[in-house]
Amino acid sequence: MAGFDEQAWRGLLNRAVAACASDIHIAPDAPVFFRVNGVLAADAENADKGNAPTEREISLLLSSWMTPEQREKFRTQGEIDFAREDAALRLRLRVHGFAARGGTALSIRLVPERIPTLESLGVPPVFRRLLPLRSGLVLVSGKTGAGKTTTLAAFLNEISKMRAARVISLEDPIEYVYASGKSLISQREIGTHFESFGGAIRSALREDPDILLVGELRDADAVQAALSAAETGQLVLASLHTRSAAEAVHRIESFFPAAQQQEIRAQLAAVLEAMISQALLPAANGGRVLASEVLVATDAVRHLIRSGKPEQLASCIMSGASCGMQTMGRDVERLRAAGKIDAETARRFEKTR
Repeated sequence: MAGFDEQAWRGLLNRAVAACASDIHIAPDAPVFFRVNGVLAADAENADKGNAPTEREISLLLSSWMTPEQREKFRTQGEIDFAREDAALRLRLRVHGFAARGGTALSIRLVPERIPTLESLGVPPVFRRLLPLRSGLVLVSGKTGAGKTTTLAAFLNEISKMRAARVISLEDPIEYVYASGKSLISQREIGTHFESFGGAIRSALREDPDILLVGELRDADAVQAALSAAETGQLVLASLHTRSAAEAVHRIESFFPAAQQQEIRAQLAAVLEAMISQALLPAANGGRVLASEVLVATDAVRHLIRSGKPEQLASCIMSGASCGMQTMGRDVERLRAAGKIDAETARRFEKTR
């Protein structure tokens, strides 16, 4: 793209917004791609490879967005994550810059300024029942791009409207910006305000929190700190990159050596309140629609987790409709029957699970 400068970027961003893109992908000497409704599509105005941005142009644009500290981190580590605001379009942009073969590349997530409501997202009704919780652990899982951050943001925003609570949100990076309604919300960003999720959780416990939001449970230290916080009376909201409740329990166990796994299972069984695994599917009328699996921590669920039998959780979910539980398959079928997704989308999704 000849002259891929700030002005060209503005035009590109405007086209991405007009296309309702969730992400923009930029690589040297290649067409720019948008992700629209989960599908990659080349930006029509620079689909010709001869009109693609150069490595130098991408590097200069990225550098213009970064602080001196971020530039140094990118130079030494070869990747950088940060967020920036676009006031004109009322967006926040989650920027991931990384060194790759051919030079610097960018993946940019477009985050609307306004936090959606739980109803507009189509989250399962059990979420409403979880809002009064004062302690315990609520997990939201799904693959990258499944809307976990948005679901947690909507949940926390709803709590903030309902009651007074001291909230510490630990993120990577900060995407949605919360307005402190009845609650007082402090947002902290990894790499800027803290160095590790585990350390930040332990530090937050000295800040008199009622609620902790943990952007991602990504290692043993973070998991241990989150479980301990839930044990001591805080409500912990967190995300995991897994596709089901059983996978989530396996993932949490796998962070620890075998000798410690029974202790972790016991902690998880004691504090878990609910787990929602979600996916975004192409909607029949355009856009995307949320499908979800819901696990509620009944006595039977806690027993299976404590006993190291997560593979049997699916049976509990299938028989737990009265408690608000649902399998992903059942929810996909509900969406198909309601005409929100077509039969081919339902079949294709089931084949990939």
